[in-house]
Amino acid sequence: MLFENFAKETRLWWNRYLKFIYEQQQKGNLDSRGGIVLYPNILLATKTNGLFVAELIGARKTFTFLKLLQHKEASIYRYLSQFDDSEPDPLIRLNGRGNSFRFLCLAQEAEFEVVKDRFPFIELFPSKLNRVGGKGSVFSFGPDFSSCSVENSVLVNRRENLFRCKNILELFIVKSSIPRKELFELFEQLTNGGEVKGVHTVPSSREESLIIGGHLQGMYLFPGLKETTIGEFINTHPEVIREAFKTSHFLYEPYLEWLEHDGTVEDQAINPDLIVKRPDGLYDIYDLKTALLEKKSIVKGPRKRRRFIDHVEEGAAQLANYREYFRYPKNQQLAKDKYGIEVLNPKLILVTGNWDNASPKEIDEACRRYNEISILDFDTLAHLFIGAKQ
Repeated sequence: MLFENFAKETRLWWNRYLKFIYEQQQKGNLDSRGGIVLYPNILLATKTNGLFVAELIGARKTFTFLKLLQHKEASIYRYLSQFDDSEPDPLIRLNGRGNSFRFLCLAQEAEFEVVKDRFPFIELFPSKLNRVGGKGSVFSFGPDFSSCSVENSVLVNRRENLFRCKNILELFIVKSSIPRKELFELFEQLTNGGEVKGVHTVPSSREESLIIGGHLQGMYLFPGLKETTIGEFINTHPEVIREAFKTSHFLYEPYLEWLEHDGTVEDQAINPDLIVKRPDGLYDIYDLKTALLEKKSIVKGPRKRRRFIDHVEEGAAQLANYREYFRYPKNQQLAKDKYGIEVLNPKLILVTGNWDNASPKEIDEACRRYNEISILDFDTLAHLFIGAKQ
């Protein structure tokens, strides 16, 4: 099967199924036992070495459709371990068709108290299988592997003292040569019973925030995933920004033309990731990069010459350009007329890095040379959101 056909057929099948489930819920025909039903809104289709992967992502109270995002990954093992593509010593070896796992925490050498501090959503998975002596991906795949699914589960991976957790709503892995008929049989096998698949059901808003926070962490800790894909998740889960930054309003990727400048500007417009309202009614500017998983640190140099690596420097320069835009009255008026926002002496916040490579002390030292530019790492963003409901 061609990858493009796999992605298209999977999206069509699950769009129909989830639309039917949501309609039944609206008619009162869905028994959630008093829980909150959360629907995915993204289908991430990934092409790897001989295998195709489809993952349902997101947690929304309503369902409209699945937005298809496509990704290429050299190895299924980097996709699953979130670290690298090394051959694993796995927890489970798969070598057949239609294997299914659900409501499990599958781990390699996990220290669960340590893991929970960074990934609070793991508390939602009390059933745990923890391999002692293993390494790499929890799954490996034999020559006769054809298909499998993972439902409402979490994968815990470890490399030395670093951990990653992959929060999975619904995940399908199939051999790239799988026939269309067999792919649909896999989906139908999962959904033939009376139990609804492809959704989260949680008892309260606290668990809802844990689930959304878990999906967010899975996105920015996904090796090689584009900034735009991370931004798409945040845009379609606006509660992350509202609650993390305690704001009543924000704009995602507003398009603001340069009406006034000093004559040296060549760009037609600015297009910041986020403009966020603060308590005094004015707005601050945020730019989203990536968690820079391949970097051991987002700074370089000794303390007296502490500075950011080039990727972060570029983000800071971009924010400075946004600040320059709002120093001109005509640009300020355009923002007010077009979007109803007022931006005056904004705080500039770059969201990048993660707890593995972003030391608060070193960041403060590197920020000494900047005026009103701050760095916020993605793990702290996730915890600001999760903590808002605790």
